[in-house]
Amino acid sequence: MAAPASGLPERAEESTRQSDAAFAMLKAEIVACRLAPGSTFSEAVLSMRFGMAKAAARSALTRLAELRLVLPVARHGYTVAPVTVQSIRELFELRLIVEPKAAALAAGRVDAAELRRLNRAPQQARSEDERLAFVAANRAFHRAIAAATGNARLYALLDALADEGERLVHLGLFGPGSGEQDRAEADDGHEALIAALEASDPVAAERAATEHVEHARAIALARVLSGFSHLPIR
Repeated sequence: MAAPASGLPERAEESTRQSDAAFAMLKAEIVACRLAPGSTFSEAVLSMRFGMAKAAARSALTRLAELRLVLPVARHGYTVAPVTVQSIRELFELRLIVEPKAAALAAGRVDAAELRRLNRAPQQARSEDERLAFVAANRAFHRAIAAATGNARLYALLDALADEGERLVHLGLFGPGSGEQDRAEADDGHEALIAALEASDPVAAERAATEHVEHARAIALARVLSGFSHLPIR
């Protein structure tokens, strides 16, 4: 007689689904700054607030800590990683070193039609869900360029920077004090980058990427200097 199934694989699969759902939910809350930078919370409080199992919350927080979106605090739980002038400067200094060179390497190699399919205009993102969808599409757009370099180490580095940068994309384009001009200029930056890549022009691609990153840095700094982090958590 066959032994009865233990149900362990099903329970493990359900646990994984809950963990993935918790991770996606909490990451969206952090990217949209609804979990405010610098706010501190425990696993128990977070589980109660979002109605998730403690094990799922713990797993999600571990993954978010690996992405440097939350910071473990001994005996106090976790803190949402703060956004400071210094952190923005450090991140964008690194982006300005690697992204323009990646764009130059990708010139003539990337599928411009795929970039156009992935590209979205931030001006058209009106609801919070649409804004988060834009941030995800923006990441896919830049991933496609990174992949076209053919350099796996460079791709991994750019992807790690994007983990930390998603919140700044949302903040810069949609945070308090942002405007249609910011969003239009970001859209123009993508169009210029696509044109240079399609033309197989590495010099123009490097220049377009540099200008695009510099614009992103300027608007992220403007939001931080406006004191966005003092807004209450919604």
